[in-house]
Formats: sequence, C-alpha cells, structure tokens
Amino acid sequence: MSIQHRDIPNAQLHEPKGINTALVDTLYLADGLGSGSWKTLGTYGSQVITNNAVGFPVTAAADATLNTTSQYTLLSGVGAPWTSENLFRMAFTTDRLTVSVTGIYLISLWMQLTGFPSNTARVALRYRVNGTGAFSTRKPQTKSDGVSDTEQITGFGLLALNAGDFLQLYVASDTTGSIVFNDANNTLQLVRQTA
Repeated sequence: MSIQHRDIPNAQLHEPKGINTALVDTLYLADGLGSGSWKTLGTYGSQVITNNAVGFPVTAAADATLNTTSQYTLLSGVGAPWTSENLFRMAFTTDRLTVSVTGIYLISLWMQLTGFPSNTARVALRYRVNGTGAFSTRKPQTKSDGVSDTEQITGFGLLALNAGDFLQLYVASDTTGSIVFNDANNTLQLVRQTA
C-alpha cells in the first residue's frame, strides 16, 4: 500500500525536510498544499539621531505644498548624525538601512524637531529606495509655531523591498534656513519574506 508523505498521520511525522541545512532563526512555512519552505523569522534595524543640536540646512521648495519630490534633499551630513541601533540581518551605512531579505517591511518613523527656519515653516519627509527609485507617495509633515518650537513628525507604512535595497529619508521645507532634528528613530522590520 502506497502512502503519500503529506498523508502520514501527524504523530508519525519527522522534522521538516531541510532542517539539517536550515539557517538559524528561520521557520518552515506551510504552503497549504502539503509542502512549504524555510523563511526568515526576523530582520530589523533602526537608524537614529540622539540629542542633536546642529541645524540641517534647507532651501525653500518652490512648491510650497511640498508635493514636488525633486525639491527634497537627502537627510545626510551636517545636522543629520545618523547612527544605528538593534540591527539584525540588516546593514547601516551613514544615512541608509540596507535589507538582506526580499519581503514586505514595516517602516516606522518618529522625529523630534527643536528648531525651524521660521515661525511658520512647514517641514515634510519622504523616503526613497536605492537613491534613484520613486519617492514615497505620502509625506509626514509638521508646521512650526515658532523658530524654537518643538514638534514631532511620525509616519508608518508597508513597503516591498528586495534583498540589497536600501532606504533613505529626504526632507523639504517651504522656508530657507536650518531644521534641528534633535531625536529620530527610523525603523524597518520584516513582516513577511516573499522570496
């Protein structure tokens, strides 16, 4: 009598196929058809700014609505002292997070601004993949009530990334001057591996 492996009673099953070569921190994910594959359990990392008091220089965008993506500047260098925290299967370099697994990622952004170019300046952020891809559709933003006002920008969403892709943040303002990004946390977390 011939029995298909997928029809063996649960009590008689052995470890999943490939367990001897499975990577650490991976799970066997069933496909519902009697088979499955090994998927990464977790990939995450944060780029952060901590207690910064140096302004980041911006030039006023010609489009005061901050909808024109070509007027956004990479948030890097003077006034953007990014460092990394809690990297697991993710890399950080200067101003970017690079993923090692193809999948759907949750991006979570929180920033505290403690200095603005003017009393009424608007500031918006967008992310961009690989420095040349399309900018994010949405733009979390804030508006100051004073030059030394303290405001926050938050944003989150899901995005598809391929292994080797990197994510960077870009900023725009409707006023020329400096923005002080006092504290920031930009986190990527793998939600579902797709390849």
